[in-house]
Amino acid sequence: MAGALVLPSGLEGRVARAPAALPALRQDLQLLPGPASSDGVPSWTIHDPARHRFVRIGWAEFEFLSRWELGDAAAIAQSVSAQTTIRATARDVEMLAGFLLHAGMVAPSGPLGIAQLMAEAGAGRLSAAGWLLKNYLFLRLRLVNPDRVLRAVVPATNFVFTSGFVVAMGVLALVAFYHVGRQWDSFTHSFQELFSLEGALLVGIALSCAKVIHEIGHGLAARHFGCKVPAMGVALLVLWPVLWTDTTDAWRLTDRRHRLIVDASGMAAELVLAIFAALLWAILPDGSARTAAFLLCSSTWLITLAVNLNPLMRFDGYFLLSDGLEIPNLQDRAFALARWRLRETLFDFRVPPPEVVPAHTAKLMLIYAYSTWVYRFFLFIGIAVLVYHLAFKLLGLFLMAVEIWWFIARPIIREMSAWLGSLRPRKINARTWFSIGLAALVLLVLALPWRTEIAAPAVLRANRQASIYTATAGELQRASANGRQVAAGETLFQLSSEPLMWRRKQAQATVDGLRADLVGLAFDPNRAVNLAEAKKSLEQALAELRSNEAEQDAQTIIAPFAGVLTDVPWTLQRGTTLPRRELLGVLIDPADPVVEAYVEEGDLSRFAPGASARFYPEDGSDVLDLRVVATSPGSARVLDAQDLASTNGGGVAVRKDNNGRLVPEHAVYRVLLRPVAAMQVLRRQRGAITIDGERVSPLRRIYDRAVAVVVRESGL
Repeated sequence: MAGALVLPSGLEGRVARAPAALPALRQDLQLLPGPASSDGVPSWTIHDPARHRFVRIGWAEFEFLSRWELGDAAAIAQSVSAQTTIRATARDVEMLAGFLLHAGMVAPSGPLGIAQLMAEAGAGRLSAAGWLLKNYLFLRLRLVNPDRVLRAVVPATNFVFTSGFVVAMGVLALVAFYHVGRQWDSFTHSFQELFSLEGALLVGIALSCAKVIHEIGHGLAARHFGCKVPAMGVALLVLWPVLWTDTTDAWRLTDRRHRLIVDASGMAAELVLAIFAALLWAILPDGSARTAAFLLCSSTWLITLAVNLNPLMRFDGYFLLSDGLEIPNLQDRAFALARWRLRETLFDFRVPPPEVVPAHTAKLMLIYAYSTWVYRFFLFIGIAVLVYHLAFKLLGLFLMAVEIWWFIARPIIREMSAWLGSLRPRKINARTWFSIGLAALVLLVLALPWRTEIAAPAVLRANRQASIYTATAGELQRASANGRQVAAGETLFQLSSEPLMWRRKQAQATVDGLRADLVGLAFDPNRAVNLAEAKKSLEQALAELRSNEAEQDAQTIIAPFAGVLTDVPWTLQRGTTLPRRELLGVLIDPADPVVEAYVEEGDLSRFAPGASARFYPEDGSDVLDLRVVATSPGSARVLDAQDLASTNGGGVAVRKDNNGRLVPEHAVYRVLLRPVAAMQVLRRQRGAITIDGERVSPLRRIYDRAVAVVVRESGL
C-alpha cells in the first residue's frame, strides 16, 4: 500500500549523507493530484509504477519537485521562498532528496549509483533460513488478475452504489431482524450445533464464501471509481489464510468519500449477504439449506464486527479510520510520532518531531499508536501460545519462540538500540539521568536475590489413613460411632444380606450332594465312567461356595490398623440397606500427621529435605511449624488430593482428562512435610505452606522456569 511522506525513524543519518548535487528523478514516476485536507491545503500523489506504490506529498514538496531540474538544494529553496509564501531552506530540500533516495525514486547514475542499486537488490535476498522464517510469518500468494472481469461486470453492478440500493438494504435488514427476533430462541439454539468438528468445518466453509464476497466487494468498488485491481490472492499470516485484494490504485482518488466507500465495500458486501441469508433462514424449513443460511448470516455478522472493524490491525477498520481522519499511512506515522514522544518523555533529546501536525491530531495519533502496541502485545502472545499448542511439543516450542522474538522482543530491542544510539553523541541531561536511574532501580529489584519463601497449596492430613467402603450390598446391622478410637482388627461395621445367605446355603447344599454322589460312584462299577465329571462338578461347586463365603465374610468390616474412625455419615442407621462401594468413613492414625503440598517446578531447586516451613490453615487456626521430609522425583501426572484442585476451590490448576481424572495444568511436584511438635490430627485441613528456600532473584526465577519448560516440553 501507499504511504504519506513521513521520514522513517533513523532516516536522519542517511539524509545527512545525501549528495550535494541532487540526484535525477526516475522518468517513469507520475505526479497525480491528491485530495485536499480538511483545511483546504492541496496535496499531490507520486505514483511509482515499478513498485506499484503511492506516496502522498504536500505543497512544499510539490514546489521542490517542480524545480528539481535546478539540481541544487540551495537554489531550489531560494526559488521557492522567492516565488511562494513558503519559507524553505536547503535542509528541507536535502531531507526530501534523502527520502527519495531511500524510497528508490531516483535514477542511478555512475558507478556509485549502480553499486547502490546492486546493494539494495542484494539486501533484499534472504538466506534459506530467513526465507523460511519470513514466509512462515507472512506469505502472500497472488492467485488471479481480476481487473478485466471486474471491468466487464461493473456496468451491471453500478446500481449498488446508489442511495436507493442503500435504502432498500436498510428496509430488508429491518425485515430480517424482525423475523429473526420472532424466532430468536430457535436462532440462538442453532449456535449450539456449531460446537462440534462438523460444525467447525461448516463455519469454515461459510466464512470462506463470505470472504470471497468481501474481496469481490472491494474490487467492484475500486473499479466503479476507475481504479485498477491488478491482483487477488491469499496471504498466510502465521499459516492462517487471509484473502486480499490489491486496491492500491485507490490512492488516485481525490474524493475522500470515494475512498471510504472502497474501504467499506467489503464489509458492506458481507452485510448484504448476511441480510439475504437471514431472510432465507426465517422462511426456509429445517434442513441443510436453512443451516447454510444460518451459517452465512451468523458468521458474517460476527466476523464483520469483531475483526474487520478493528482499527488496531490493518483490516478494513484501519483504512476507514485512516481515510476518515484524513491521515494517510496512519499506522507508520502514528508509530513514528509515538516513538518520538516516548524518547522525548524519557530522555528529553530535544529532537524535532518526525512531522508537525495539529495538537488534536497528534493526540489522536498517540492514542492510536499506544493502543495498537498494547493490543498487539497481547495478541501476539496469544498467537504464540496457540501455535505452541497446535504443533507437536518441540516444534510448537520453537514456533512460539519465533513468534515472541519477531513480533515482541525484536521491536523492543531495536527501539532500545535506537535509544543508545541517540544517547552517545549527546550530553546527558537531568531527565535522562532520572530515566537511567529508574531503569537501574528496576533492574536492581529484578536482579537482587530478595525472595526467600516458597508458597504452595497444601493439606494437613493423617499420614496413615484408609477409606472404609462396603464390599457388597447389604443391610447395616452394626456401626461404629464417629470419632471412636478403635484397635487393629476390631469390627467397625457389620452387614447382612438374606440373598447372600440363601445363595451360600444353596451352594453348601450343592456341595454336600455332590460329595455324597461322588462316594456312591466310587462303589458302583457301572457308573465309574462318570467319576471324572462328578469331580469336576464338585470343584465348581466348591469354588462357588468359597466365593459366597468370601462375600459374606466381607460384610464384616474390620479396622486394618489402630486409629480413630472419622467422617462417618450421620445418615447411617441400623437397618439401612447399603449398596456396594458405599463410603462408611475414614480411619486415620491421628498421632502421625503429615502435610501434603504441591510445589511448582521452578522452586524445587531452592530447598531440600530438612528445610523449615509453616502451614497456614484455611480456617484461620494456629500456624504449624514444619520440616520438609521428601519430594517426589517426578511431577504429579494426576492430582490425588482432590480438595486442592482448582475445580474444588483449591490452589492447583487442573483439568479433567477423558477418564475424569484431575490432571495439573502445569508441572507440580508432591512434597511431604511433618510438624516439628507432636500433635494429633482428626480431620483434613486445607491451607497453604511457605518453605524457607534459597534466596533467588525474580530474573533467576524467570530463567529457571523457562529452562524447565524447554527441558520438559522438548523431552530432553
